Order: sequence, then C-alpha cells, then structure tokens
Amino acid sequence: MRQYAWLPALLVAACAGSDALDARMKPMVGTNEPALLLAMGRAPDAGSEPAPGVKLLQWRWQRTYAIPDRMLGYSYAGGAIKPIPHTPEGTVRDECLAEWTVERGIATRYRLSGNDCSAAAMELAARSG
Repeated sequence: MRQYAWLPALLVAACAGSDALDARMKPMVGTNEPALLLAMGRAPDAGSEPAPGVKLLQWRWQRTYAIPDRMLGYSYAGGAIKPIPHTPEGTVRDECLAEWTVERGIATRYRLSGNDCSAAAMELAARSG
C-alpha cells in the first residue's frame, strides 16, 4: 500500500494543472484575436472557420514518457505476476487541448480537455511573467 502513497499527490497535481490553466485563460475572454494570440504566446496548432465570422483556434501540449516497471500496476494472471502497461509500448502520454472560439474577432469562450494541462499552465505563466 505504501508504494501507492504518491498517487493522490500525482492526481492533485494533474488537476491543479487544469485549474491553473483555467485561471490563466479566464481573463482572456473578451479580448480581440491579436491579443489572444499574443497572450497564448504562440500560433495555434490548428484552426477552422465552421461558420462565417466564427473561428475555432486550438493549442495542443503533448508529452510522452516511459514509467519504471515498479510504478506499473500488476495482476495475477494464471500463476504469474505480469505488469499492466499503460499503452502497448509501456509509455504514458499526457495531453492537453485548449480550444478558443473567436466570434467576429473577439474571444468569446474556451474549453480545455486532456489528462494533464500542467505544461500548458507553466508555459502561459512563464510568458506572462
């Protein structure tokens, strides 16, 4: 049981990343598109125009890493203890997507999705000083 003591801290850190990113992005609602691009610190990774005067701009953050065997879950399968990898390659992929809706040149709303937005929050915090 002791080997899983780090799990709650890890989950709180992942959730805190989304909360920190949300706190950074809320003040951007209502800004114009050039100010939004400046605040985000880089060009969007993808964009589309689903309707006249409406743009969807997306920023992505991704990180892939291997985790040591001792951190993987184990199961008893037919008399043998086998690791349960997170992916077929035994790696973990952290992702975050921030999508902004810009209507008539004004950032009106955003959504966040992914399992870890802490890297995005740190990047925006570094840019804002």
